[in-house]
Amino acid sequence: MKFDILTLFPEMFEPLKMSVIGKAVEKEQIDINLINIRDFSKDKHKKVDDTPYGGGAGMVMKPDVVYEAYQSIEKHDEKAKVIYMSPQGKTLNQQKVEELSKEGHLIILCGHYEGIDQRVLDKIVDEEISIGDYVLTGRRNSSYGANRQC
Repeated sequence: MKFDILTLFPEMFEPLKMSVIGKAVEKEQIDINLINIRDFSKDKHKKVDDTPYGGGAGMVMKPDVVYEAYQSIEKHDEKAKVIYMSPQGKTLNQQKVEELSKEGHLIILCGHYEGIDQRVLDKIVDEEISIGDYVLTGRRNSSYGANRQC
């Protein structure tokens, strides 16, 4: 199974190189590719956020940067399923994990700030999933809180 993880914080995924997941990677049972979304910013300061297109509070990740990071993934002949980690998504449970385990290629899009510009989500995302309602990195992780699912 292949995993491509689009994130602003690839260093947060270093623990994947250890334990059971690390062994699966070593045995080539799974392939994990980390893509730093910031690498696709054309801004000299590597800025990836902007005000929402339709207005509103907060900042969202810019659609062009996210889309170019997505386009950089080699998809070969298979249809990769794109999952956006979002507090507004359906909660991840065992049934969903078993369903996803049958996929050959998952692209996991990690949000930040108040989310990602809706235009790019409409274009590339197949499903939104939440890993639950709890405090993560100092802010409440719910539909009322920060969008920090990974």
